[in-house]
Amino acid sequence: MKARLVLALGLVLLVASCGGDGVIDTVVGPPPTSAPTLAFLQSSIFTPQCAFPGCHAAPAPQQGMDLSAGKTYVDTVGADSAELPGFKRVASGNAADSYVYMKIAGDPRIVGGRMPLGGLLTAAEIDAVRAWIDAGAQNN
Repeated sequence: MKARLVLALGLVLLVASCGGDGVIDTVVGPPPTSAPTLAFLQSSIFTPQCAFPGCHAAPAPQQGMDLSAGKTYVDTVGADSAELPGFKRVASGNAADSYVYMKIAGDPRIVGGRMPLGGLLTAAEIDAVRAWIDAGAQNN
């Protein structure tokens, strides 16, 4: 009788300790990112608002930074800022200290005016650039 009681108590404790829904999570790798791609930023921001003659496109892009399709990544990611030495135009993973982000966000550390000249980006556009940089500024 005592053995049955111990066995029953053991089963109750076993069942009680098996909480949850029985599903085992097997997530492998980093969580998916919701950061926009460079291709998205290129088509929605850089090409229509920055990459035209007299600004950041050929024949003489301002500050030597060409934001035309196919040139944006090379001219920004890891490239030194011409206006503010000591900063990268885009410092992968660090939008707060990326000069491109600082210029479009109106950071007080910038030299000259906020960009783009003649109009400001929306908060959503600025957030998209920040998210891309903070996610590693991939050439995607």
